[in-house]
Amino acid sequence: MSTKKEKKRLSRSALVLIVGLIIIAIPVCIFVGILGISALQTGSPREGSRFDNDLDPAITNDDVSNLQQKLSVLGQVENVEVVLSEGQLRIFIDTNDNLSEEQVDSILTSAYNAVNSSLPITKYFTATESKKMYDLQINVYTTAEASEIGATNSRQYKLLHKNSAEETYGIDDLAHPKDPALAAELEGLTEPETTEEETSEESGE
Repeated sequence: MSTKKEKKRLSRSALVLIVGLIIIAIPVCIFVGILGISALQTGSPREGSRFDNDLDPAITNDDVSNLQQKLSVLGQVENVEVVLSEGQLRIFIDTNDNLSEEQVDSILTSAYNAVNSSLPITKYFTATESKKMYDLQINVYTTAEASEIGATNSRQYKLLHKNSAEETYGIDDLAHPKDPALAAELEGLTEPETTEEETSEESGE
């Protein structure tokens, strides 16, 4: 007489435990895999640019050098620095300290014309519907250090700026405040002005 061996069946608690372990193991394995991939990629640079398919034609190092030489021969100029960085061409022109505002304006105009002749504004500094182009910034100053409000020196600092999305450039005067009275008040050089209403209220107290 033969007897059949009874198959051992897993208990309900054992099944629950196995399923729970599997559920826990899945995210753990994913997390360990992410850590492993990150460890392998540590130290390797990420390639890419926010200017993909933009800045065409590109400004080269030779273009920068040629432009700097052209700007260096302008009259009354002591030092010129041309920096190309992150889609922006920045020019810094240090002039003689005793120049007037009109002379600084003239140098700024000459610098802009020099840029336009070497790197046409419509070609290099004007965006189209399909691509971005370079931004332009030209700084012309007698001294880069800011002077105190109310000082009697004749410091000049003009900034010409053109975003590639703009149709034309703008010019800011960084040496002189647009509202000298307000600037002096903020610097504490003058007492704040009081209105007639405030004066009558104070006298009535």
